[in-house]
Amino acid sequence: MENPNYNWNNYSMEHVLNIQEQQVDPIEWHDPKNDPFKVNGFAWFDKEKEYRRMPKHSVMELPICVDELANCTSGGQIRFKTDSTKLLLKTRLSGVADIGHMAATGQSGFDIYIGEPGKQHYLATAIPPIHEKTYEAMLWDFTSTSSELREVTINLPLYQGIEELLIGIEPDAIIEAPTSYISNKRALFYGTSITQGGSASRPGMSYTNILSRRFQLEFINLGFSGSGKGEREVALTIRDIENPACLVIDYEANVTPDEYEKTLVSFIEIYREQHPLVPIMVMSRIPHALDILPEQNLETMRRRNHSKKVVDQFKQNGDSHIVFVDGSKLLGMRWHEGTVDGVHPNDYGFMKMANGLEAPLWSMLKSVGVV
Repeated sequence: MENPNYNWNNYSMEHVLNIQEQQVDPIEWHDPKNDPFKVNGFAWFDKEKEYRRMPKHSVMELPICVDELANCTSGGQIRFKTDSTKLLLKTRLSGVADIGHMAATGQSGFDIYIGEPGKQHYLATAIPPIHEKTYEAMLWDFTSTSSELREVTINLPLYQGIEELLIGIEPDAIIEAPTSYISNKRALFYGTSITQGGSASRPGMSYTNILSRRFQLEFINLGFSGSGKGEREVALTIRDIENPACLVIDYEANVTPDEYEKTLVSFIEIYREQHPLVPIMVMSRIPHALDILPEQNLETMRRRNHSKKVVDQFKQNGDSHIVFVDGSKLLGMRWHEGTVDGVHPNDYGFMKMANGLEAPLWSMLKSVGVV
């Protein structure tokens, strides 16, 4: 029962809120776009300060779907060091979790790893509410343990845009820049929804993010769901990305065999005009469940054979920095268990992809002295 002798009129709402704030541990909120935080995974971030995978002010008129999907933050990472015993995240996204065949944590969530590049350990996931764009999450609470400086990598949502992002750290905690990569070169991946990360259960389980933990390099994800089609405008934009370590091309699944045969050679030629020595990997797509049907398998084989044929032609013409990887082999013997819906990998499928791509990617990067 309310105390009849307590006069609430003597206390303003501001006073009540101040009392509440004094009863909880203080947290300072930081914009990770500012130093010493480092934002990686966005090729135009230094110029535009946007969580965006293609330039906002592009010289080329990008396909509408590519331009829209570029706002999805797949492959984006926030990196820093801190000894804060508490770490929080607060965000406002561009939309709500609404993909039926993908976990909300993959579409709209964040996950966190600790450790230096190449030695990272998964720690926690910020789980988004289903019907809200704005949320706050505790990433760790180490108040019961001794304080130590930890290196942090936060993976950003795979299928959502970020309108605002703040990192919460204790006021007296240290915040430092992360360990530098071994090179300023960047690994570029262009492709489809599978490249973008559909349907990983959390951001760190997309195959490009898995690979990023095995190489001390920045990875740039240029997968566009249903919209990786090898367009000239996209090729011209991608070739403008500075300091490429390699380019992985994997867009078979978004085009018909006819469309693929019309675009693949020109896509590579456009990139080669500006980057004659950058290693290029052309991947055929991973197997789909319906590939057991004869007519489906014929189209799959036609695209895969074209990928291999094009790579062989470039090699015969003197290009020694291009390789073909057969995506049909990446998921292994039990390949049909590697997807959520017969097409998009689950976490098992993405791990198998990363495992299969690690060696050829390492070989490509080593051939040009990047690793």
